[in-house]
Amino acid sequence: MRYRCRVVSNGQLAESLFALAESHPAGELRLSLLRAAYAVFDAPRELATTRRLPDTVPLDTLPTVEMLRSAASEDALQALVQRLRGPYPPGGAATRTGFLTAAQVAQFSASAHPLDPRHLRGACHFHTQASDGVATLEAMARGCVRRGASWAVVTDHTRGLACVNGLDAEGVALQRRAIAAWNRRRGDDLWLVQGLEAEILADGTLDVPRRARDGVLVVAAVHTGLAERRDYTARLLRALEEPGVWALAHPQGRLFGRRAGIRANWEVVFRAAAARGVLLEINGFPRRQDLAPPLLSLAAASGCRFLLASDAHHPRHLAFDTTAVALAAAAGIGEAAIVNFSPLEKALADRLVG
Repeated sequence: MRYRCRVVSNGQLAESLFALAESHPAGELRLSLLRAAYAVFDAPRELATTRRLPDTVPLDTLPTVEMLRSAASEDALQALVQRLRGPYPPGGAATRTGFLTAAQVAQFSASAHPLDPRHLRGACHFHTQASDGVATLEAMARGCVRRGASWAVVTDHTRGLACVNGLDAEGVALQRRAIAAWNRRRGDDLWLVQGLEAEILADGTLDVPRRARDGVLVVAAVHTGLAERRDYTARLLRALEEPGVWALAHPQGRLFGRRAGIRANWEVVFRAAAARGVLLEINGFPRRQDLAPPLLSLAAASGCRFLLASDAHHPRHLAFDTTAVALAAAAGIGEAAIVNFSPLEKALADRLVG
């Protein structure tokens, strides 16, 4: 039996608009509906409780959006979608399942939940101009200070991901000197630690030589072949065995509206990560939200510990760690299992090599 909705949530409204967009052929109508769907998904407040729609909703879709959000029940909402849909069957819902809307994240932040983003000590996994970020190391560090962090880990890409012009050995050395200079001047405000987002190659090894991992926190990630439907269990297990790996970054590789993520025997992967002491990342970048809450719950039950990440490429993206906190809360993960709530010494433990 379907339940009656008191209001249409942003998530329900956005999904209805995505489904409508997918039912129409490529063209202006489909593009407008997609823009409306993203505007609703990214709205910071539930639209059922506000009179005004976001300015980013295209004008030509306003009547449709208003009609959909006035639906009195889930059945009524689906009936409207069926009446308004085009000739093609929608097929992208699987790539949008399990994502929190901006309004849900904002509601969590305003609630009295034991996981409080204001208590975060560590800011992790962000990028600078040294790879695919848009700001300097100094600007990103100042952004971490403004958000109340006491320590931070910068993780620019390595050269294994060619499309982002990552760091080579000389770039790593230059950044290490810049980090040391910051720590001499402002280490009491924020202690910076050098990390690298290393590429997990097809055979599960990393694109960073072992000798180059000394003194660096390595977060390992898969960026290639993510749309393939083969099993990635062996590749991930091999990566977990690599020396110096601190965390497995955005393990699913899912991306909102584009891909559902890789296939793997996640229970086996999570048990191996727990046994090796490798953290699992909870990536809060809104279009990633990786891992999804059901897999986070499985990882917690497997004994894993977690790293919250903003995956920031701009200082304003540092706030995305709030989305990571909301994902952890949705999965029932407590503070004790998340290193960002700990002092630096406890968070790093013995993971730094050299």
